[in-house]
Amino acid sequence: MASNEHKNLQDVNRHNPKGFEIANNSTILTKGLGTGSTLRDGNLEWISKEEIKTRKTTFSGFCTLITNYKYPEAQIYGQSPYEINQDYGSETISAATIINQKRMFRIGMMTAVAEGTIMRGFLQVTNSNAEAFTVSLAKYTPSTTVTDYAPTALIEKSVVGLSNDNLVNPYTLADTDFISTEILTGDHLFLMVKANAATASPTIYVNLTIEVGFPK
Repeated sequence: MASNEHKNLQDVNRHNPKGFEIANNSTILTKGLGTGSTLRDGNLEWISKEEIKTRKTTFSGFCTLITNYKYPEAQIYGQSPYEINQDYGSETISAATIINQKRMFRIGMMTAVAEGTIMRGFLQVTNSNAEAFTVSLAKYTPSTTVTDYAPTALIEKSVVGLSNDNLVNPYTLADTDFISTEILTGDHLFLMVKANAATASPTIYVNLTIEVGFPK
């Protein structure tokens, strides 16, 4: 078709881009990396919107370890949300251990603006000892009727210190570190930390960055 005709076609008469009919829903057409030195030989490919429409959030905190999980203190206190000092009362995050909604609402780490999926995560820790401890990213969904219920664990990762709080131990999170990746609109996300065994109660520091993809 001549170029001068194509540009005058009405929208209803134009064809869809290559691969449109077989592409999954909620995807975007883009060009792949390729291999040539001209950086122009990449193939067309359809990528999930969740890989393109993303938000990165970093959760930071410090904690004196005990064998029960701890969660951050309320915003009214000066070290919130960084000081993780509230005893959850259990070594396991589950429906068997509930807490007041207001305790989770007042942490103030991250609130999800839309439904999304955690695509990847990167964790860094320091510890003056070499003992193992577990870092969890938890969430809860605010309620207009329920006053007490349990947080939900999204990530649980067992880590170790390097016996020197001036050395940082990094971890790229694997699929097995994710218990759930789904986030709902309005969900509050926050850190929880516990020692894996009886501990000398060192103070550990945590930085966790997640990338959340949004399909809409």
